Amino acid sequence: MKLIFKYLKPYIILVLAIIGLTYAQVQTELALPDYMSNIVTNGIQYGGVTSEVPELITEKDMNTLTVFMSESETEKVLSNYVLLNKNETVTLDKQNIILKENTYSLINDEEIGNILLKPIVYIYTANQQNIEVNNVNIDQVKQELDNSLIGLEDNYESMAKLQIKEFYINVGLDAAKVQTNYIIKTGLIMLGISLLSVVVTITSTYLATKIASNIAAKMRKDIFEKVQSFSSSEFSTFSTSSLITRSGNDITKVQQLIQMMLRMMLMSPLMGITAVVKVMRYPSISWILLVAIGVIIGGMIFLLIVAVPKFEIIQRLVDKINSVTREFLDGMLVIRAFSNEKHEEKRFDDVNAEQTRIDRFISRCLGVAMPIMTIVMNLLTVFIVWFSAKAIDIDAMTIGDMMAFTQYAMHVVMSFMFVSVTFFMVPRSLVSVRRIKEVLDTKLTILDPDNPETLPEDNGDLCFDNVCFKYPGAAENVLENISFTAKPGETVAFIGSTGSGKSTIVKLIPRLFDVTEGKITYCGKDIRNIKQLDLHDRIGFASQKGILFTGTIKSNIVFGRDVSDDELNEAIRISQSQNILEDKIDGINEKITQGGTNVSGGQKQRLSIARTLAKNRSIYIFDDSFSALDYETDKKLRNELNKLIEKTKSTVIIVAQRISTIKNADKIIVLDNGKIVGMGKHNDLLDSCKVYQEIAKSQLSEEELNYARA
Repeated sequence: MKLIFKYLKPYIILVLAIIGLTYAQVQTELALPDYMSNIVTNGIQYGGVTSEVPELITEKDMNTLTVFMSESETEKVLSNYVLLNKNETVTLDKQNIILKENTYSLINDEEIGNILLKPIVYIYTANQQNIEVNNVNIDQVKQELDNSLIGLEDNYESMAKLQIKEFYINVGLDAAKVQTNYIIKTGLIMLGISLLSVVVTITSTYLATKIASNIAAKMRKDIFEKVQSFSSSEFSTFSTSSLITRSGNDITKVQQLIQMMLRMMLMSPLMGITAVVKVMRYPSISWILLVAIGVIIGGMIFLLIVAVPKFEIIQRLVDKINSVTREFLDGMLVIRAFSNEKHEEKRFDDVNAEQTRIDRFISRCLGVAMPIMTIVMNLLTVFIVWFSAKAIDIDAMTIGDMMAFTQYAMHVVMSFMFVSVTFFMVPRSLVSVRRIKEVLDTKLTILDPDNPETLPEDNGDLCFDNVCFKYPGAAENVLENISFTAKPGETVAFIGSTGSGKSTIVKLIPRLFDVTEGKITYCGKDIRNIKQLDLHDRIGFASQKGILFTGTIKSNIVFGRDVSDDELNEAIRISQSQNILEDKIDGINEKITQGGTNVSGGQKQRLSIARTLAKNRSIYIFDDSFSALDYETDKKLRNELNKLIEKTKSTVIIVAQRISTIKNADKIIVLDNGKIVGMGKHNDLLDSCKVYQEIAKSQLSEEELNYARA
């Protein structure tokens, strides 16, 4: 998670904004059940009455109330009212009422609510039971009413509001209009809260998506730049298919995790905790919710224990299936040529079946979770209605409260459901985070020096001084005591049997690997003390495998560099690529498919050589890059290359299998098992080097050998 927090750091202000918006979203969503409860209870059940103290009450009804109060209580209550005369006009709830009798109007309700509550309840109960209230038998009436109210203390407010509704009707208030006004007013408030909730939800989702997308883009960029700095040693640690999966599938999962963290993982706990606090207002039935939460947590823990270990296996299998698919597509023609389709199908089916099996297992685990949650939610609703109905029956709870509690309970359950989904996704995403971190934390074996040396403008000697090299983790050297000097304007060629170390030597020059022992100097400076960029700017490299990129012929030759038209045309001419352009409808702007599959091997090599020559370099390295050329093209290309060398005094390093390609080189180095067994010109080596003689005899006729010695 440290990696995620590192990438989140620049967005701390936006993250805080999301937290604030999420809190606002939770509060707005959880405010709606209370308003809905008010509509049902105060609006429908109580006719729009919200207070236990009547704002208007006729003198007759007030006199009835005072029967149940002491003299001091009566005095205090009346001091908070003003008596209005008959036919006066008063406004209540936007209604103008012409009083039909003397009426008390409330001027201050402080400290009289507790005094009025019990008398109003007495009157409501007396009316329900048809008990006549008067001063004569007041003690007997109070005793009778108290007996009927035993156990109903929690319902006093409800009974008071119902009675106050009758007081208002007696005053002449339109009760239906009061009710309608209250419902509309509360409904408009709910609508406003809903709109606010929509706004904060959209805003927070937008910000979370933006942050997650930006972080994913930054991660892809960082991985790409990191891989660009890999040497061949680091590339041996990660397969190509694994790097593709890590920079694609894994980063997508991390993006989903970040978005989920900023939305679901923030909202669910806030929603759950706030809803639980609101649920605790109903202690008589809140135990039902606690039982449901316990069942959910138990099931979630069980599924986590079973499913989480499979997540890392899935990602490894994704790597493997990518690798098998990539090999199949790259080698499709070879597979068909050997009629080996069935074998490759089996390889793919084995990996695919294993991944499918584990995917199904995880899907079943996640699939079980949803029905369990649904059953728990439905049972929870049933139990809430069952036990709430009993409370409503004895007036210990209102229908609105039951509806509000049900919604709060659903919010709590949904929050735990989101948390359970999060717990499933987080471990799987953390596997991807760890895989990305492995790439980003890979220590580079080839680094630029802290104080790099500067190369002179002119070309200089390239010297191998007793160089030894072995691949990382290998026990033995593949190169032993390699020493030679390539001077400006010279062509140095390497030849030898397969595996003798030819390509390894030329890979050491641009520091694709670093020497194990000894040193390589250029212009008298150890190449390890030169910045890689400066060194690479002096080198043109054509690898064994001619690699072309998606684009055009021109884009492949210039390869993103600032190449003038003269340099471009010169590179095409020297590499003998003119006829390639002549055969194409669009000429130099002809499209090249991915990997150069729409050109032949020889054309691919010539275009790769043109790319190498397109910018003037001090050192040109051709790693067996003439192998696909016919002899005539090879000869013409070498002749033009020699003219270029004479003019630019560049150093040319050639690795070849054909003697005809290198026989005119200034220096031929013969390798055998990683050691130099011969060095000199072609004719000299024919006389002095047994390995070279064997290679020559296998490629040249007796007449050509005799001619060479003459």
